Amino acid sequence: MQGVRTTRGCVNCRAKKKGCDMKKPTCGRCSRLRIQCTFEERKYVFVSQDGSRRPGNFLTSPSAVSLAKTDSSLVVDEFFWTNYLPQEDVSLDGSIGGILSAPWIPGIRKLADTDKDVKNALQACALTGFGWMNNDRTLVVRAVWFYAQALKQTNIALKDPVAALGDSVLACCRLLVLFEMLQRISPEPTAMDPKRNQIADWRMHVEGTCRLIQLRGRDRHLSSLGMDLYDGVRLPAVIQGLSKRQPNAFTQLDWKLPCLNMRDRLYQLINPVPQLLQDFDIFHEHGTRIDDGLVSQHIAYGMKLLRSALTICYDLQAWESKVLRLCYGKKPLCDLGTDPLSFMPGHGGEHNTLYDFCRLHGHGFFSTCTQYWTMCNILYGSLRKFHQQLQDFMDIWVLEEVLPTIPVWVTPELPALNIAKVAGHFFAPGMGLWAAHGAVFPISTALWHFAKTGRRDSPAFKSMTEAFTISKTGVIMRDFLNAIGVVWQLEG
Repeated sequence: MQGVRTTRGCVNCRAKKKGCDMKKPTCGRCSRLRIQCTFEERKYVFVSQDGSRRPGNFLTSPSAVSLAKTDSSLVVDEFFWTNYLPQEDVSLDGSIGGILSAPWIPGIRKLADTDKDVKNALQACALTGFGWMNNDRTLVVRAVWFYAQALKQTNIALKDPVAALGDSVLACCRLLVLFEMLQRISPEPTAMDPKRNQIADWRMHVEGTCRLIQLRGRDRHLSSLGMDLYDGVRLPAVIQGLSKRQPNAFTQLDWKLPCLNMRDRLYQLINPVPQLLQDFDIFHEHGTRIDDGLVSQHIAYGMKLLRSALTICYDLQAWESKVLRLCYGKKPLCDLGTDPLSFMPGHGGEHNTLYDFCRLHGHGFFSTCTQYWTMCNILYGSLRKFHQQLQDFMDIWVLEEVLPTIPVWVTPELPALNIAKVAGHFFAPGMGLWAAHGAVFPISTALWHFAKTGRRDSPAFKSMTEAFTISKTGVIMRDFLNAIGVVWQLEG
């Protein structure tokens, strides 16, 4: 391929010599400055083996020869990010609480320009995502080769005490996590790796990335690039901790890094929950074989866990209230009242909820809202089950201690319903693979809620399963969801 300009970015960013996140139709910098954003259309020319030239604006099925050329990787990357990143609507206000879509991506792309290992990991993600979306198995097979190269070099770097703490290694690890989500499981064993376990590999990479964050220490994540990489790791780490119902190296951190937006605050609130879920399980297990002399001590411990969980529940409600106030101040719905209290839980207005706002302020805000409902779904359901277990234990020992009452709003039903109602939006045109793989965790938890309550035939359950069939990105993530279904451990 010839004639490709290597300077990337919109016209404004290139003119100012500023880094551009390449989001289309409006990049992040232009969105913040509220100026018109323009991208110059590129014309790609592929050179075949016989030297003939073939112009084109869209790459659908590159040959192995084209892929081997250095410049062709730029084309694959560009089309991958076009399909991966959500296409932000310029009419939406993406500044609610400072929440933006995939803020770690620009840093990853910058590192890939100078680091071969990051480039290989990025190529693996690009080729497998682009390959599956275009039904091109040649690209998928080629992606595995890049994945193997990135994995090999990352493992070598991890053995070097100095190199292991560099940004490039962390970036590679984050991309390997993404690759596992995009690498669909074949219905039959492949010749390259007949025993490969997608979910085990995904969890392995998440565990390694969490441990790496811990080893790097707090100071390495105070720079802009460090903060972006840290941000990119948080959600997979929290997901893994919640799904396994036990803390990992990331969720055990207590660094108190600067809070930049409401998403930061949400993750800070939810970080202790994996440990709390593990404590719930340990309490119940020990309660089945407790000695008589330890009953009072066991009850006191259970009460402490109950109070801790209720505190997090109230903190989550306070988070939602603050988000609603931000939404009201930025862009109130035109058909609602003007009273700010009408947007607050418990102050009237059946439709004045976070659900009404979640799709009005950009995809990053939408994703954060659904992650919030997911956390509530898991915590509220686990808390109610623990409350009942604690009550049953006290009844057995005929104790007169009165348990704190759980508020009626602490129920997984409403969060699960909210997720079901917005499930299709994850796969709407322009949402990209970023939104599609962000759908797996929320939808899987909501599906589990309706399944365990005997409502597989409910409209909510069907709407979520059907959401994965409306786009190519949905089909890719459906396979990952099916793989997770074998080992998902949210039943508590």
